[in-house]
Amino acid sequence: MDGLFVSSSSGFANFAEVWADPTTQQSVLVTILFIAVTVIGTVGLGTTLALLVDRAGWSRALARNVFVWPAVVAPVVVSLMWLLLLSPTVGGFNKVLLNWGLPTQSWLNSESGAFLSVAVVDIWHWTPIVFLFVYAALQGVSKEVLEAARMDGATEWQITMRVVIPMLMPAILVVTLVRLVSSIKAFDEMYLLTRGGPNGATNIVSLHIRTLFFDQLEFGTAAALSVSVVAIVLAVVGGALFARRISALGIK
Repeated sequence: MDGLFVSSSSGFANFAEVWADPTTQQSVLVTILFIAVTVIGTVGLGTTLALLVDRAGWSRALARNVFVWPAVVAPVVVSLMWLLLLSPTVGGFNKVLLNWGLPTQSWLNSESGAFLSVAVVDIWHWTPIVFLFVYAALQGVSKEVLEAARMDGATEWQITMRVVIPMLMPAILVVTLVRLVSSIKAFDEMYLLTRGGPNGATNIVSLHIRTLFFDQLEFGTAAALSVSVVAIVLAVVGGALFARRISALGIK
């Protein structure tokens, strides 16, 4: 009307419309896969690094500082740095392949390559957060318990898997929850590296919401999807905290 936006109540129609959209369904599947890969990758790698650094001896301080560096860099800077490394023409990785006499790769131009690339960038960027959580928890592990296990004849592998890891589990669960939420909110790497392409291979929910709101001006469906994501995040966090509370009380 006269070039102005007109708002009207649509009830739950926007929710039905956005969830029936095949693009939304694809973005949800991509997001779930992205969360699974990045959360498992960061938690597994961060925990492993924390265990290794804790036993590093004289190089512990240096390793601790080096592993933290990626987390203090802004996501935009990280994305631009990796964009230069993955560029098919001037990228550092392709330069290395050429020097080794190997064929160059279009890292961001194939569906599987683009997805794996953004997942690796996310894992590299946020593994230090997991490392810090787990390393801090390691400092609270009782040395007497470890010595008692060694005196009982347990190997270092057995001590790690049967003593240390169970004692670290509360910290690991907390940082897993933190990574789960941050993976749902991921945006910068995908937007700057791939813009959700190719063919929607990296079009996670946050990117899809941006497209609906800014490119397609579908304010109602974008808002409906945003509210849905917030509700899902609250449900996941609430369920995890409730389960942890029940576990702490010893209720089965």
